[in-house]
Amino acid sequence: MNDSGKKSIVFKSPAWIIAVITALVSFILPFIFAGMLFLLGKLIGISNEETGNFLAYLLTGMVIALMCFLICKAHPKAIWYAPVICNAITLWIGIGHLLKGNSAITIPFAIGWFISIVAGIAGKNAGNTSIPEQLNKP
Repeated sequence: MNDSGKKSIVFKSPAWIIAVITALVSFILPFIFAGMLFLLGKLIGISNEETGNFLAYLLTGMVIALMCFLICKAHPKAIWYAPVICNAITLWIGIGHLLKGNSAITIPFAIGWFISIVAGIAGKNAGNTSIPEQLNKP
C-alpha cells in the first residue's frame, strides 16, 4: 500500500530546505505578530510597544520550535542542525539587540532557542518510534 500521497511537505522535502525556509519566514513573523499585537493593544486600550515586541518575538520562537519538532520528527538525524538553521536569523537579530544595549529583547530569543532545542529532541524521539515500521515495509 503506497501512502506517499498523504505525506506532508515536511516529510517529502530534505530537512535543511525546510529549516532554511523556516529561518527566512522567521525574519518576517515578528513584524506580523508585532503588528497584530499593536492593533489588538489599540482595540483594548493598551499600547505598550515593548510588551508587544516581547510577545511577538516569543510567538516567533514558538513557531520556530514547532517547525523544529516537525522537521526532527520527519528527519530524526536533523537534530544536529535543524534548530541552528531555523534560529539563525533570530540569533542574528538577538545579537543585534544585545549589542545595541536592548538586552530585554534578547530574553524571548533565548527562550525560543531553548524551546527549539527541546522540541527538536522531542521530535527526534517521536520520529525514532516510526523508523522500525518503515524498515519492515517492502
